[in-house]
Amino acid sequence: MNTQAIRQLEAERDVDTAGHRPIRVLHLRDSPWVDGPGRTILETGSHVDPSRVDYHIGVLVAKREGEHPLVDAARQRGITITALDDHGQLGAELIEPILRVIDECQIDILHTSEFRSALIAQIIKRRRPHLKMVATAHGWIANTLRRRITRLLDKIMFRRFDHVIIVSQATRSLVPRWWLPDSRATVLRNALVLKSYGSETIDKPRRAVDPNGEIVLVNVGRLSPEKGQEMLLNALHALTPRWPKLRLKFAGIGPLEEQLRSVAKTLGLEDRVEFVGYVKDMPHLYADIDLVVQSSFTEGLPNVILEAAYLRVPIVATAVGGTAEVISHRESGWLIQPTLEQLTDGITQFLERPQDFVRMAQRAHQGILENYSFDVRTEKLTQVYERLLGRRP
Repeated sequence: MNTQAIRQLEAERDVDTAGHRPIRVLHLRDSPWVDGPGRTILETGSHVDPSRVDYHIGVLVAKREGEHPLVDAARQRGITITALDDHGQLGAELIEPILRVIDECQIDILHTSEFRSALIAQIIKRRRPHLKMVATAHGWIANTLRRRITRLLDKIMFRRFDHVIIVSQATRSLVPRWWLPDSRATVLRNALVLKSYGSETIDKPRRAVDPNGEIVLVNVGRLSPEKGQEMLLNALHALTPRWPKLRLKFAGIGPLEEQLRSVAKTLGLEDRVEFVGYVKDMPHLYADIDLVVQSSFTEGLPNVILEAAYLRVPIVATAVGGTAEVISHRESGWLIQPTLEQLTDGITQFLERPQDFVRMAQRAHQGILENYSFDVRTEKLTQVYERLLGRRP
């Protein structure tokens, strides 16, 4: 883009601050999945006030991919989304199409959600210095040297963003304030669309828990070492002699699936463990199980905890990341440290006195109603955008 065109865009932006048109946001996403972050992006696009924010999604799509759940879901909702061909590099073949979207849509704010999109934003900033940059920190998985280096680089890049959205106080505590002051960071927890999420199942009575009958546990999330799923298999192995009808479902996909299948077979659990893969309709899955078990070693603020709590599903979860900001131990769920002993004990507590957990689940539901409305989250995010452009919220 030549100097005259850039000056024209800057002039238009100066006019825009008077409120003549909505703020135009491009949210860049490097994942095909409608997972926690993906769902948050979709719901934001569905709930922003279009008179204040014109919300676009740009998603990187590798040519080897078949169906693309995020693209399909956005189009079904009528959200503006652009599929950007991703060749795996950060060269002109990726950057130039993003720049075209920014220029044609007259984007004011580029919002990113993960390390690679944040890296792309730094390249874009050099070419379009007028853009405001926002990043979301969902938390970090640092179980390998490569991931620890990525976490460090991610934090370093925060200094180059105009504002950073952080999904929990626990994640905020991992970024020193001398490095990222509160004036440039906002803790904005994940949330649920309470008017529609699980609307077909929310008012139906949950199935009765019979400790002497079949009990179904579910673990939801990426099949990956940081989720503690092998530890969960070992806990199941320890519990089945006393509760022979205990079952476990893994809802998710990931690189650890074959290893987990092998561990289940080695422990003699292959008939008790089901890998259901990526689940589009989570509320119906929650309706058919008895206990959500989060066994993670690290988390940001897991959507599975919000979802299960809202749908009154009993919860046993590791007190990592923002989980303890949603669940209070013995009040709305059972929190544990990420050890095999405590995980086994937590599930045992549920099996021995399920009605106590049913009452805790009801209190968890009430907590979601009071504190995790997506409408409130969207308003706070909109105000962040408005402050960045000098508009009065």
